[in-house]
Amino acid sequence: MKKSFTQNFMASIGIIIVAVFAIGTIAFNRGYADTQPDAFIVEVSPSSFDVNQAVDITIKAVTANGDVVQNYQGDVFIEINGIVDTADYVVPSDGLYTFLPQDQGVKLFSKGLVIKKAWTFSVEVSDIINDTIKWEKTIIVGDVHNETNAQNVSIVSPTSGGIEKNNVINVIANAPNLPNAPFSIYLNDQIIDQGSTDQLWDINAYISGAIAGENLLQVKISDANNEVIGASDDINFSYSPISDGIFNSLQILPSSKIMQGTKANFIVSTSDSVSSAELLLSNGKSAPMDLTTAGTFSKELLMDTEWNIDVSLQLMSAGQQKNYTWVASLFVEKWTAIGKIRMYSDAIDKTKLNVTWETIWWSGSKYKIAYGTGETSLDQSVITPLNQVMIENLNIGQTYYFQITPLDDSENPIGLPSAVTQIIIGQELSCVVKGITVTDEKIGDKHYLVWSGVENANTYIIYRSDFETSDTTKMQKVGEITGTMFEYPFNKLAKKDEYAFYLVEATCKDGTNLQMDTVKKVKVWPVENVLLFIMIALFGYCIFRLYKYSND
Repeated sequence: MKKSFTQNFMASIGIIIVAVFAIGTIAFNRGYADTQPDAFIVEVSPSSFDVNQAVDITIKAVTANGDVVQNYQGDVFIEINGIVDTADYVVPSDGLYTFLPQDQGVKLFSKGLVIKKAWTFSVEVSDIINDTIKWEKTIIVGDVHNETNAQNVSIVSPTSGGIEKNNVINVIANAPNLPNAPFSIYLNDQIIDQGSTDQLWDINAYISGAIAGENLLQVKISDANNEVIGASDDINFSYSPISDGIFNSLQILPSSKIMQGTKANFIVSTSDSVSSAELLLSNGKSAPMDLTTAGTFSKELLMDTEWNIDVSLQLMSAGQQKNYTWVASLFVEKWTAIGKIRMYSDAIDKTKLNVTWETIWWSGSKYKIAYGTGETSLDQSVITPLNQVMIENLNIGQTYYFQITPLDDSENPIGLPSAVTQIIIGQELSCVVKGITVTDEKIGDKHYLVWSGVENANTYIIYRSDFETSDTTKMQKVGEITGTMFEYPFNKLAKKDEYAFYLVEATCKDGTNLQMDTVKKVKVWPVENVLLFIMIALFGYCIFRLYKYSND
């Protein structure tokens, strides 16, 4: 049956409407994407202020590398986290503002923020259409200029009049109504430690530096302007270290609180009759100490795992073994570090380089990407709140070096910077990944090198050396595999410890080789057994290649 004219006409109109709607949607989305920021930056000045005090608030729409999006004209929602009743605060434009062309992506609301309750809050600004584009700024509100009104902080540990025998003192305190607030611990009128209260107003810190005999302890809480908003009473306690004429003292340098991935140096003072000393750590590790001078032993250890460690000692004096339990404590804390880094050129403009990275235990707020044409002259930099950035105006064919450093709110370095990474601008690479960790693991009776997979990698090449080097031209190629585990030879019956140094490279689809990690030192068989292993590995690889060729 033929369709009527009316049916055909209505169908045509429907198609036109759908097409117009689709074109309009595409145009809208394209224009919307071009003007969208990656984040907002919210500034409150001052960030600590009195109840009912009007303060300035500035909102910036920015890209991933911190540039202002000057053509942003979106709607933003402004709210205060931590307050349910909107009558307890005043925010600009009743909490809903539309950026105007004359704002150029930056809007200052002079005296536009008022908080009517004392507490620690956060100001949150988000894009109404895409609420993943947002920013939070912490503020402290209270009677910050009247120290006599400072809230009471209760110290639970150490107890007043108590006796401490450990070189590390556990300070436990409570600061009612002051969550996420900065505190300072004073020991004998000197600031010995700083941090922030948790969400439940509690303080749990560990300090060292107590002197033998009487000590004075106090906790104070201050705002961003260094005005005291909370304080404890003075607490007197005694420090009485263990000393029996054989064991005198244990010192941990640089301090009893160190960051993960750093070294701690243990120094033990004893009588001259002690012939040997061994460290016993509560994380299951032990280590014989080196005799440096008569009555002094030392040992430096890499503390690569977050842990609260109790330190004990085993001394040998005049043929008699003496055990000393929990003579000190060591606290290994997490530290911000840069993980995998990926760099790739823009698809159209090769002078632009996109840099992305992963973060291990992120505790900061920004990153600094330093770069330059020399490994020791990283004279250019950009700061961004995101874990990606686009570097522009680079010279095609030039080798550039990059290093990423995590920063705090004040743009001071925190944690561990990345290793210096290099790339040739404009070079077509299918995978550029640095900083992948290679570990050694025992599975059953076999020992393996293990690493994370690299996207777009065809095979992994394993190099070996008897000495520490990262130059593959000076190493032996001992394997090429497609997986991420490599069995290396190990002889548990060897008469002495033998070590080898391994390095892994990824062969990408375009043939580019990529070093994945610094050299990995592992305990292995004596070197003569490695030659046999290499021959077996090469034979296995040849069989694998012949098999693939026969099936292609």
